[in-house]
Amino acid sequence: MSALTKSLTVFLGLTACGVSGYILYLLFHKDDEDDYMDTFAKASKFKTHEIKVPKDMLRALIGRNGKCIKQIQEQSNTKINFKEVDGSEDKICVIRGCVEACHIAENLIQDFISNQPVLESEDIWVPTSSVGKIIGRNGDKVSEIRSLSGSKITVNDDEKVLNSKRITIKGTKEQINVAKSLIDDIVEQSLQQQKRLEASLAKREPRIPPKSPELAKTIDSPKVERMSPIPGQPETPFEVYVSAMVDPSRFWVQIVGPKATELDCLVEEMTEYYGKIENRNTHLLDEVKKGDLVAATFMYDNKWYRAEVLNVIEADESNSNEKQAELYYVDYGDTDILPCKDLFELRTDFLRLHFQAIECFLARIEPSGESWSEAAVDRFEEWTHVAQWKKLSAKMNGYSIREKTRAKREGSPVPGVDLYEIEEHDIDIAEELVKAGLAVFKKEVNLLSGSRATSNSNISVASSS
Repeated sequence: MSALTKSLTVFLGLTACGVSGYILYLLFHKDDEDDYMDTFAKASKFKTHEIKVPKDMLRALIGRNGKCIKQIQEQSNTKINFKEVDGSEDKICVIRGCVEACHIAENLIQDFISNQPVLESEDIWVPTSSVGKIIGRNGDKVSEIRSLSGSKITVNDDEKVLNSKRITIKGTKEQINVAKSLIDDIVEQSLQQQKRLEASLAKREPRIPPKSPELAKTIDSPKVERMSPIPGQPETPFEVYVSAMVDPSRFWVQIVGPKATELDCLVEEMTEYYGKIENRNTHLLDEVKKGDLVAATFMYDNKWYRAEVLNVIEADESNSNEKQAELYYVDYGDTDILPCKDLFELRTDFLRLHFQAIECFLARIEPSGESWSEAAVDRFEEWTHVAQWKKLSAKMNGYSIREKTRAKREGSPVPGVDLYEIEEHDIDIAEELVKAGLAVFKKEVNLLSGSRATSNSNISVASSS
């Protein structure tokens, strides 16, 4: 091939490439212009639309992990977010997209809101004695009620009413009705149980104790009834009997409940057993020692009770040469002195029930003088109906670190309580003693934070008076 031919071939090839490249440039240039024009046209139709959404509907509209609002975005081809509005409880829903898409999203949102059930709130009042059963151990029962009804339930503690509590139920009308029905069932069962208990306790005869003298040391026992607040409800009132007293700083209570009935049955069983001379002869004691648990009668009746020996009084002329024992009745808190020959071994199975007397002090107050006056003691005895088995309402309020009236020192401190007369009015007995000039309020000293009794602990250090 000649040089001319080669040059011509190369020229024609370059020309063809140039023409093809130019044609491709025009094609893509046109496409770019078309994309630009389309984007411009779309931008001209793009808008931002805002609508108000009630605050209480926001959570449902967004849905779990945003599922509901994402679905609306996909169906309408929009972008949606929310913003606050000063001075308004409503939220602003901001919709971004073309005009038609914004209208679709708005309609979907409005339809969703209009189809939501109407939420209501209703308050009901229940007896305080039933609140613990409604809440359940660690809140298990109230959680079950919430789950079954689908409602939100709140037990309020803002009311200063001792015999009833306000419970707020939130949800739809149907959810509220289901929750009320479940709560009513619990209250009815609780009241029926309470009636049976009261019928049994009504058979109790008054036990009038002497005013106990100051007592010496005390005994440690593995079976002592204790006060414990309801989990999560440390200030919830509970009912008690004041069974014995020395003064407002030293008295004993029994908790009103099934164990009080068990105690009555135990006393009857012991009375029947030790009432037979052949049984007493089986349980004769060779020696009576301080700290012994014995079966003994009480000076005001012929019944038999469980008692601890506080002290042994040796025989001399003052007690007719008869050895005597100072006794502490572990289920009531009162004391007595009996001849040692009248005490008997306590049958083992009579120890099955925890000792029911719980030593307490009246929280928040102290004597107006150096010690409690006779008038203060008499008034306290009258208002608390000592050993008359009249129910009082009590709230735990701190502890006192001191020796208890037992034959050996007990490990736990003495609980402080607030007592209320609830027959006609909610009378605060501590306040009444102060009003009468028989007591003064203590200066609160929070030695321990987070007390089991209450967040505002009333904890004091005292020695045996």
